[in-house]
Amino acid sequence: VEARQTLVEFEADNPNHAGLADAWESLYIAEGSDWFWWYGLDQDSGYDEMWDVLFKVHLSNIYRAVNLELPPYLQDLWTHPALPETPYGGVIEPMIDGIALPGEWDGAAMYDADVDDELLDIESFHLGYDASNVYVRIDLGSTPTDWATMDMMATPDVSIYFMQPNAINFNEVETNFRTYYGNSILGFPAKNMVSFNFGELWEDGRAKYDIFTAKGKIGDNERWNLAGQSILGGCAVDEVFEFQIPWSDIGLAPRYSTRVKVVSSWRNSFAYGDGTDVEIAPPAPAEMILPDLEEWVTLLDIDDAVGDETGDGDYTYPLAGDFAPGSGLFDITHLKVSQSSWNARFEMTFGEMTDYWGLSNGFSHQIVQIYVDQGETTYGRTELLNGANAVVHDDWAWEVAVSATGEPGAVKTVSASTGETSAKGIEVSADKDSKRITITVSKSVIGADVPNYRFVIIAGSQDGFGIGKWRDVDADAKTWRLGGGADPSPIDGRDYDPNIIDMVLDNTTDQGAMLGSYDVDTQTYAVLTGIELPDVAQQIFGVSVSSITTSSAIIAWSTTKSAIGVVNCTDSGLETPMMLYSQALQISGLLAGTAYTCSITVEDAPPASISFNTSNEVDIIPPELLNLDVEVLDGGLLRVTWYTSEEATESIEVGGQTFSGDGIALRKNHDMTIVPYPSLPALETHTLTVTIYDASGNMNTSSVDFVID
Repeated sequence: VEARQTLVEFEADNPNHAGLADAWESLYIAEGSDWFWWYGLDQDSGYDEMWDVLFKVHLSNIYRAVNLELPPYLQDLWTHPALPETPYGGVIEPMIDGIALPGEWDGAAMYDADVDDELLDIESFHLGYDASNVYVRIDLGSTPTDWATMDMMATPDVSIYFMQPNAINFNEVETNFRTYYGNSILGFPAKNMVSFNFGELWEDGRAKYDIFTAKGKIGDNERWNLAGQSILGGCAVDEVFEFQIPWSDIGLAPRYSTRVKVVSSWRNSFAYGDGTDVEIAPPAPAEMILPDLEEWVTLLDIDDAVGDETGDGDYTYPLAGDFAPGSGLFDITHLKVSQSSWNARFEMTFGEMTDYWGLSNGFSHQIVQIYVDQGETTYGRTELLNGANAVVHDDWAWEVAVSATGEPGAVKTVSASTGETSAKGIEVSADKDSKRITITVSKSVIGADVPNYRFVIIAGSQDGFGIGKWRDVDADAKTWRLGGGADPSPIDGRDYDPNIIDMVLDNTTDQGAMLGSYDVDTQTYAVLTGIELPDVAQQIFGVSVSSITTSSAIIAWSTTKSAIGVVNCTDSGLETPMMLYSQALQISGLLAGTAYTCSITVEDAPPASISFNTSNEVDIIPPELLNLDVEVLDGGLLRVTWYTSEEATESIEVGGQTFSGDGIALRKNHDMTIVPYPSLPALETHTLTVTIYDASGNMNTSSVDFVID
């Protein structure tokens, strides 16, 4: 569309240009329907990257024929990401203070950059993550302390650009392709820009970052909208620049990917294009694929009736041999619903499963739809998606619908409030051996309060050429049609019999009667209801072991409800009851170099267990205590922060008073706010001492003096 508009405008001003004929021919080639056929997610040529390149060559030829500058998405082809000098090594836990402490960024990927004498030269940068944040460290050739003594004609800017999550080429709407100030080509469709806000920089190095969202090209410029600002301390600068960016701020979740570039610039104003880029690193984009760190809590785990894949009671299979074994393919036998911090997951087991047609998601025959009733809203819908031929009861009006088949292009979610259809935030896969289809939907799509939602879950036969991908049910079975339905209405020609073969229902609801409640004569569809989730049962999840020594280990776990837990480790006979809720317990008295299995029991929840080996080497090295700092807050509060080289306990002594934090060595990054009582006198020098112990009992201390104004 943009190329056509550009060419039309050019021809209006240059009607006799010699290159117009070639430009129009290239445009007509690019408008050929075959390109858009292969761009559809429901098709796969096996050579989609080649199609993408060829299509962009034709678009580029339009501009070249009339000597116009190529737009950015045609100037750069999709490339492989840069390889880091040091690869990702796991979860990190840096302190955001602008100081790169020893070992703090171990586990992050490190990218080198060309070193020169420029004031804003990027020497290197690091990318890392934990279970909810992305961490970025940028090593510049200078810092704001250096700049303060200089007479600069422009203002420095340091920004990080993040690609639209999970993009696989440049074909992403509302994304930008150039840097903000220098308008340099990024090489990927950027969705978010995180900029260090030097106007919010405090004397201690803490600052805020601004986050901008791309809106695409509007007029001659790419538009960035200010989406928000971090809390103070979301970034910091001293020796280096450090950022802590929540996954949710840049649209990330477990298993998502993004690409990243860091840009330093001089800006003359805040206007788009009013500046010069100094360096972009790395030349090819860095890539980050977030790990699957999800901890799942089961909300529902039920069996469904076996052998009820008969719709309203008498549906039969199509006659084609493709539907062998002829029973079980559409029979939902089990449903498990779970949630994590990011997603809801639906696991449906069928009586039989094949991938006879070799579809990408691992199953061929089933179509599954989930209708989510979020409760009382003003925008719920009762009509099911096209092809299902049914409605839900008014009390079960849905806000979000999910549709899944074995073909990725037919996987989608639909919002009742906007009508928007999207393939973002949904994953579908199948395991033929277990006969299970797994649908994972982001809470940003389905909603955050999953335990309090209700669900209408239906299944039928997938037809790649059917309305809404549903296979029709006729009165009599045919080669590619199911049998047992009704003829269309002679009045309006519509089918009123449901194409739904099975549903998930409680034991008190008659599925056949519900699906048979349609009436062709009165032109009414069957009215459906679904299932409600019970109160969440007690469960143990997220079991882990850490800080293993010759004689101890820390066992951690979470429970859905606060309760007393019992830990029992074989060979030690230890039973340690403790009130727990997302906490941890140090098991002592273990033997060196010994294999242990510890079981955790909480109320009537299924027990959980974990195995580990104790160490043979005695740890006698005390942990380092680094970067101790005290911040005096209003009301006599003291915020104390420090970093330890390994997980350690925490204890603070000041003014003759002692304040304890974690009694178990759980973290490296320590942040405690304490309230001395009585308050410490002002205008005096006070000494604060921190004492730490690692899991082996090695101790270290450090002190700092401070004055209350």
